[in-house]
Order: sequence, then structure tokens, then C-alpha cells
Amino acid sequence: MPFDRPRVPAPCAVQMPANFRAIAELDDGWREARPGFRLEDMRARGEAFARRFRGDGPVRGFRSIDLLPFPYPVAFGFWQAPPTKARYLLMRNRCNLIEFEDWSGEVRTIFVNPTEADLSARAGFFDQLRRDLVPFVPPELLQRADSPAALARKRLGVDPAKIDYITFDHLHVQDLRRGLIGEGGRPPLYPNAKLIVNRRELETLQALHPLQRPWWIEEALDGVPEDRIIAVEGSVWLGRGLALVWTPGHTLGNHSIVFHAAGRGVFAISENGICPESYHPRASGLRSLREHAARYGAEVVLNGNALESSMSQYTSMVLEKSIADRGDAGGDIPNIYCSSPFIRSPLAWGIGPRYTVAPIDSGALTRSLA
Repeated sequence: MPFDRPRVPAPCAVQMPANFRAIAELDDGWREARPGFRLEDMRARGEAFARRFRGDGPVRGFRSIDLLPFPYPVAFGFWQAPPTKARYLLMRNRCNLIEFEDWSGEVRTIFVNPTEADLSARAGFFDQLRRDLVPFVPPELLQRADSPAALARKRLGVDPAKIDYITFDHLHVQDLRRGLIGEGGRPPLYPNAKLIVNRRELETLQALHPLQRPWWIEEALDGVPEDRIIAVEGSVWLGRGLALVWTPGHTLGNHSIVFHAAGRGVFAISENGICPESYHPRASGLRSLREHAARYGAEVVLNGNALESSMSQYTSMVLEKSIADRGDAGGDIPNIYCSSPFIRSPLAWGIGPRYTVAPIDSGALTRSLA
């Protein structure tokens, strides 16, 4: 049986921690099997949740750290609407440090998407891509790069040992062992943190489908004790101004990090789209996105590298923009804080996003400081 593999923690019955709240009013909508009915139902559910979420106030503090850029196929990033004949564009990884008050009244710190570039490069797709693009991505660049933990200490004055949780919007190209249990005799980067992950991501790692293998690191959680992992069933409201909203499609256990930043509004961190205008293509600066929206009546353009369910991912993007506020990047663009935003580069000369969200530096960090 695939779940008998001893290396990866087996999915177990989900038990919601007392300081988290399930968001049944969102998750129940995914029970509708008819995609068209489900789309409009999830939109309405998202708008209703947004009103309640916004009224509860912001997180205590939010900071962003830009990480290394990486090449990515244009055909994936703008599924069905490539804006250039170039093969690749550049995206930039980004991690986020959030302090919030949980429902027990405790101040907590969560580190979102602390990707280790050299480990992600081992995933099957990027390993091959690196060979193809070695003149543009020299291997020593990845080895020299500071880890997110080191950058959090240097740039923000944060002690990684004071981080309570880490989470990723999904586990594509992630290897969690260095962060949670250490490697090569070195201690873990986040010795006291627990990983919050949808249980479907754990089930995927238990038995990868051949079409999933290029995007996953099968050994990502080998040897990680079960008590370092919080497996959640669906959407969870972690505390004031912070929720993990289940948005399946890109992966089965994908979730979007929804947060309320003081003075900026409600945002969603996601890789379902690679720029904010992917969520409002009619206003895009890229003609191919505008034409795609007009031709098909599409209101989003998917990041389509691994479409485990394209209709679910489409609905998830609509859910994200129904919860997020609008206008931070300009116009009526939804406040999507892309986890790996598309940036201008010589790889895709002449194209770039029209709308970008300025780095968010909101509130104060107190608990996590060294």
C-alpha cells in the first residue's frame, strides 16, 4: 500500500488545533460537483467571507523578502495566452514574515514560502531546465545565495528560532528537511517551527503520479517527525487578519495565504497566477491576455504548469479575488501578492507586468526579533 512508506509522515485524521478555526462556509462550496454552479457559488461565498474577515482587523506585522529569480516557461505562466514567442521569462521567489494574534490571544509568527533555491533546483523539471540554461543560471549562484532564514536575520532582525510556523502555498519543488530537521549534521533552520500543510499535499507525496513527478521532491519530508507537521483538512483562520484558504487546482492541497495589512487592505498570496493582471486580464498591459479574455470571456489566466484540475484552479482564482481588496496596484486590479511574481528580464525581452504590488512593510514585528 502506498501509505505504508515509512519515510514520509502518513496522512492521519485531521484534528484542528484549538487556536485555529475552520472556515466551513468556504470549504463546503467545493462539494458542488458541477463546475459552472460551483464557480458562482464560490464567488458569493468568498465575498461573504471577505466582509467578515476585513472587519476583524489586520495582522500585527508583515514584511517581505525578495529571493532569487528563476526562469520559467512562458507557455506555463500564461496558459493559453502566451504574450511572446520567447520560451522563458523570469519569476522571483518571495517569502513573507507575518506576526499575528491567534484565537487564544497569543502572538505568533509564521514564515510564508521560505524556499531554499538550491534545494528546489533538484526537482526534476528545474534540474533539466538548469542544464539547458546553465549560461544564464550558473550553479554557483544558487550555492552563494543566502537562505530565507539568514535573510530574515540580516534584513529584519528576526531570530529563526522564534518562528512558530512555516507554510507554503503548495509543495511544488519544496524540500522541507533542511528547515525542520537539518541536514549534513547541521541543526534545523527553524528549530521550533511546525509546518502547516493541507493533508492532500502529504497524500500526494506518499504516491506521486508520473505527471506530478517533475514538480515534486519525493523525499521532501523524509524523516520529519509527525509532531512537526500540522495537517489541515481545508481552510483555516489562524487569527486576527490571517487565514489559509484552500484553493485546489494547481495542486490538490493548494492554499492561499489571505492577510489584512494595516493601511493597505486585504491581500491573497498565491501562485495560481503569476502577476496581478492575471486576475483581471481585460485590463492587462499584455495584448494576448486582453485578447484571451475577450475571445473566451475568461476573467483569469492560469499559471498552468501542472493542471491537476484546470476548472478548480480557475474557480480558486475567482475565490481569491472575491476575498481580496482591489486597487493597491492600480485600477480595479485585485490585491494579489504573487508568491513568485513575473518580472522584466532579457529572457522575455519587451514584456513585463503593467501592475505590480509595492513591497508590503506594515505594522510592527516584536515577538520574533532576535
